[in-house]
Amino acid sequence: MGIVIRIATEKDLLPIQHLLAKASLSKRGLEQNIDNFLVVEDPNKKIIGTVGIEPIGKDGLLRSLVLTSENWNAKIGLNFIELAVSYGKQKGYENLYLLTNSSLPFFEYIGFKILAEDKIPDHLKQSEHFAQYVEGVTKVMSISTERL
Repeated sequence: MGIVIRIATEKDLLPIQHLLAKASLSKRGLEQNIDNFLVVEDPNKKIIGTVGIEPIGKDGLLRSLVLTSENWNAKIGLNFIELAVSYGKQKGYENLYLLTNSSLPFFEYIGFKILAEDKIPDHLKQSEHFAQYVEGVTKVMSISTERL
């Protein structure tokens, strides 16, 4: 059996926390929102990636995206993000946002657009995860799930 992408469960907390710590990403809110996370498992059922969708009203914020480098390839990354976006649409989010300091072409290829700083919605700015935003460095990107 190959790579599996599935909704995270409570038994996945420790492996996800380990991945996030290894990538120097925040674990804040993970336990309360575990059902908003997806995981990638290798053929040995080892968790090699994760991404969460933080609910923000009618929208969602993709956060905590990690794929271990030894397992990363563009196809897996692309499939993983596309599945996360589809999962966000299935959960009823109108728009999905993400914060990034890199990988702009990768996310643009999927359909995300860079938002100008003055176009960032207030409800996004008030999210806990948005505290990581650094003006002039961090880019905010969005995609409408209606176009999918």
